Amino acid sequence: MADQRIDKHTGFYLSGGAAATESTDRQFRRESQFGRSAVRLRRGVFTTTEHWGLLTPRQRYLAEIRAVVATRLGDPLISHQSAAALWGIPLDEAWPSTVHVLAPPQSRARSKNGVTVHRSHVLDADVVDVDGMLVTSPARTLLDLARTTSFATAVVAIDHALNPRSASPEVFLTEAVLREKLLESRSPRGLVRAERAIGFARPDADNPGESLSRVAIFELGFPEPLLQTCHPNPRGGFYFTDFEWPAYRLIGEFDGQGKYLKDEYLRGLTPGEAVAREKVREEDLRSEGNGMARWGPADVRDRRSLLRILTTAGLPLRR
Repeated sequence: MADQRIDKHTGFYLSGGAAATESTDRQFRRESQFGRSAVRLRRGVFTTTEHWGLLTPRQRYLAEIRAVVATRLGDPLISHQSAAALWGIPLDEAWPSTVHVLAPPQSRARSKNGVTVHRSHVLDADVVDVDGMLVTSPARTLLDLARTTSFATAVVAIDHALNPRSASPEVFLTEAVLREKLLESRSPRGLVRAERAIGFARPDADNPGESLSRVAIFELGFPEPLLQTCHPNPRGGFYFTDFEWPAYRLIGEFDGQGKYLKDEYLRGLTPGEAVAREKVREEDLRSEGNGMARWGPADVRDRRSLLRILTTAGLPLRR
């Protein structure tokens, strides 16, 4: 049975809220203090351990964002990694431990108590209401990430937004739109970093693992691969490869952790059927005279492993 003390929309209890009582406030403080049936998100914001235990890491972070919005004086402008979470834009890292907000350059707000404050001008057009919260627009969010985060994180985020198959209609945009937005910026801070990430991003990377693979391939010094190259299936239809180097007759495949487990990849097949189908696919691609290199998330994290896999497959280093 749902806990009647918890707001159905936000998933938490707010001290001082319209439905709050002094006795319920004390009850939640006591339950969270002794680690029993409540979790304290921020001062005066609680949820139940049952509700918290059902949330994914992203959902927990979204709850943290809502808690900050509910307890700040005025309406904060959610930005950077926090805006990415709200828009469903993936990152090359765990969700952060703080909530990111954007304040005017003259603001005296400081980063503290789980809130990271960034100071910058923002155009009115770049402020969007998302479910009652003020959030930087997708384009502004991507540029903020490109200016302030790692190259890999920025590429993962921008690749996602450029791909109409993965990005939501609200997030999807083109490189031209992103560059136009960059020209509107008043600040030169991080401009070179942003231009580099935008120039490297591609609209045909299907998932963050492929984006990170491409960054690793580039930084290791290998030739740039083609993405999503089409090959005929002898039994009808087509195959699309993750990476390909036609000059070296080499195909590269990123085998993510969910490839044979998640429903969106299985498309009605059992894991065993998916493995069998992939084996047939690889045999068909090899019959065209192609070599095949496969790697997974651990190999991308360990650059030495990916280096060994690709050099063993015959791909030369260019630098």
